[in-house]
Amino acid sequence: MYQTVIFDLDGTLLNTIEDLAAAGNHVCRRNGWPEHSVAEFRQMVGHGIPNLVRRFSPEGFRSPLMAANTLAQFSEYYAAHNMDKTEPYPGIPAMLARLKAAGVRMAVYSNKADEFSQVIIRHYFPDTFDLVRGKLPGVPVKPDPTGVRQVLEALGAVPAETLFVGDSDTDMDTAHNAGLTACGVTWGFRDRQVLVDAGAELLADTAEQLERYILGH
Repeated sequence: MYQTVIFDLDGTLLNTIEDLAAAGNHVCRRNGWPEHSVAEFRQMVGHGIPNLVRRFSPEGFRSPLMAANTLAQFSEYYAAHNMDKTEPYPGIPAMLARLKAAGVRMAVYSNKADEFSQVIIRHYFPDTFDLVRGKLPGVPVKPDPTGVRQVLEALGAVPAETLFVGDSDTDMDTAHNAGLTACGVTWGFRDRQVLVDAGAELLADTAEQLERYILGH
């Protein structure tokens, strides 16, 4: 049984891609840029909103000043529409409730901006997690392990008893960089093979299977 579990957010707990894509395409329309499909946004996400903004912006509009303006446009729209179509993946709310009842300490660590992470988790999973942390100033994004190590310290968690759960190669790299076991979930934004190639020790196809891994069943 794992005593502590750290979850990624987007593509792991919540399917957020429709709202992220809508915000990105809103900015594209506003600036007269080509729009992108949801499938294209699925490949862009995972490295924080500033990186997402850079990726959907045309090459000639990525200077620091332009990027800051685009980020402000995205953040304004996303703040008002980040729960229009977002929803938990099947089985996730019930799984989290059972893990909490079993005494598992749970945290969320995301490359999504901290203010968005806090609001979204509080809305969909109130009183569920011991700690929620998104991207904070001065802390490098995943796969740098700095933020995860801060979460471990805040929880008083032992790495050998902690599982990191995510849907991307970035998450698997983050887990390994922090000395944690990596569990990839196959329902998220990356293909199963991406998780295999990134060295995931565990692969979960359903929330129920993930729960069995965590509880040691």
